[in-house]
Amino acid sequence: RDLVTGPGALVQETGSFDADRFVLPQEAKVLVVVEGTEGSACNVYAFEQGEAGWELRVQTAGWLGLNGMSNHRTEGDKTTPIGVFQMNTPFGQDDPLDGFPSNYIKVDETYIWDQYANRLVQDTSASGEQVGTEGYAEHYDYVIDAGYNKNAVPKAGSALFIHCIGKGKTYTSGCVSIPKEEMAKIMRLYGAYGDGACYIAQAPQGTFDLIYDTYGTNNGLSPEGDFGV
Repeated sequence: RDLVTGPGALVQETGSFDADRFVLPQEAKVLVVVEGTEGSACNVYAFEQGEAGWELRVQTAGWLGLNGMSNHRTEGDKTTPIGVFQMNTPFGQDDPLDGFPSNYIKVDETYIWDQYANRLVQDTSASGEQVGTEGYAEHYDYVIDAGYNKNAVPKAGSALFIHCIGKGKTYTSGCVSIPKEEMAKIMRLYGAYGDGACYIAQAPQGTFDLIYDTYGTNNGLSPEGDFGV
């Protein structure tokens, strides 16, 4: 059956993937799957590792980059990167809720996501997104870095997050956005296990066979392959 949720799109109860087929480190306890559907639209599912395998905890419609998904992302091309990555750096402009990660950072105007190091710094002289400013209100109420380009390869893109939907926004610049209440649920899942236990898999609908075993490949960027995008 379909569920009506998130930004108003129909979300398939079962996506075009098998969560149990992803090859992840033994310490993986949370898996977020982003399934591109058409244009900038997507379905997002969050699973928690249970005794019988991956158990669904969150499902919602969401938004991708304005130009869809790509496994050849470059800085500023407004695509969401394809691949499997380890999530990191929980932060946001809002106060943390009960169950949020112990290392959640409430950002203000002194924080920058450094585009060269691809990480959060408290340094106004750095170059990158001013994540704690009014321009990112709503979008960055709660944020987790998706882990793409962890080695900060120049011009491959940085600041690719999963975050909240901004009012009236039906696309992002390359991140994944979902309703705030669903983002809070994913933040609590992260908080239950901490750093190193949470992963995200992103691919167009029907192409997950090409990424099941690609975690940790290609220098932390997207895997090679023809994803038809």
